[in-house]
Amino acid sequence: MVHLMTNKKLTAMEQQLLENATELVPYLQQFGRRIDEERHIPDEVIKKVSDAGLFKLGTLKKYGGYEVSIRAMVEIISEVAKGNGSVGWVVQIINGNNYTASLSLPTEVLNTVFNQEEEVRFCSVLQARKADIKKVEGGYLVENGFWGFGSGSKHATHALLNLNDIRTIQQGKAMQMKLAVVPMNDIKIVDDWYTMSLKGSASNSLEMKNVFIPEKYVTVQDMSQIISIENLEGRDKYRPYVQVITSITTGISAILGLARGAIEYFVEKAPNKPITMTVHTSQAEVGHIQYKVGLAAMKVESAHLHISRTIDNLENKVQTGEKFSIKELAQLQIDMTYASMLCWEAVDMLMAESGGGVIADSNRLSQIFRDIRGGSNHALTTASTGLELYGRVLMGIPPQHIMTLGAASILKKDELIGNHS
Repeated sequence: MVHLMTNKKLTAMEQQLLENATELVPYLQQFGRRIDEERHIPDEVIKKVSDAGLFKLGTLKKYGGYEVSIRAMVEIISEVAKGNGSVGWVVQIINGNNYTASLSLPTEVLNTVFNQEEEVRFCSVLQARKADIKKVEGGYLVENGFWGFGSGSKHATHALLNLNDIRTIQQGKAMQMKLAVVPMNDIKIVDDWYTMSLKGSASNSLEMKNVFIPEKYVTVQDMSQIISIENLEGRDKYRPYVQVITSITTGISAILGLARGAIEYFVEKAPNKPITMTVHTSQAEVGHIQYKVGLAAMKVESAHLHISRTIDNLENKVQTGEKFSIKELAQLQIDMTYASMLCWEAVDMLMAESGGGVIADSNRLSQIFRDIRGGSNHALTTASTGLELYGRVLMGIPPQHIMTLGAASILKKDELIGNHS
């Protein structure tokens, strides 16, 4: 599968990491059924991924990471997902969270967390289902907290958790997040991830009872707060865009890779696969199959173009310091969700042409189908939410999306939500 516009925009280091991921694809494919049956990724696979440097994509160079570009992260993780969806999802979540942590947490906290021999890997849940928190001397006491879904938690060293729960939204404070850094040793992983999709991601719920969190490990963020972006330099220039970046780095990469993997698998099998109850001995020679493969490939390539446009637009804003209009911001969000829809549609088309045998758990396309369906239902990649947002903005109706509503710091002054009619 050709990676459109990639070679020109990746550094030599990023290209090498992409090659590391590509080399892992056949290895990961061997574990597909085992990963689903055991409902987690084997330690030997995690070690292979770690040895290839693929858990350090979003980690800062000063902490031994690679600090790759957003574009490189999408490309590298999508390659991992071609090998296995659950592995791709976990690699995506951990790298996206490490990136988010580096942009969200105070330097003192980052220095403390990353000052350890063990490779640091963050999982996260950005809204609690239940959080009974008490402010006490020196920090916060989590009397009873429950978070879901903690993707990657089995392989994480720390969790980045929002101490606010659904009551925050009910009280009209949805834009505020109270982010806490918690070692996984202080968290109980609840074994409740029984699903049809991304089984190996072990996206179990996380629970804490009577756990004390020192105040320095809790960062209060108000997404609606207007901050100056004009005088920021270097890495700091990305800080105001952290919520937007999160939507790119922790959602679409694995979905793109799963769709790419589906096309490659179908094309590989088609020449020697007959069509039952017909005289056709090779799918590859049948006109309507050729049409479907061409259409599926175009959907995935179109998805990649939308993702590339989003990254280009974001990078341009970051580098110039220019703020977004409401329409530009909504377009960035719809690009991600629409790309997800295109990828899902491509895989669904190939499933429809794969005969009855494709429903076997051991069939790789069956696993891809299940994994991409679940991934496309993630809150950051649900097409209906993105399409509603874009339609509302185009018709002059205020947005309904929390990320858009909380983007005051990166919106033009005359485009702030309160001024938008």
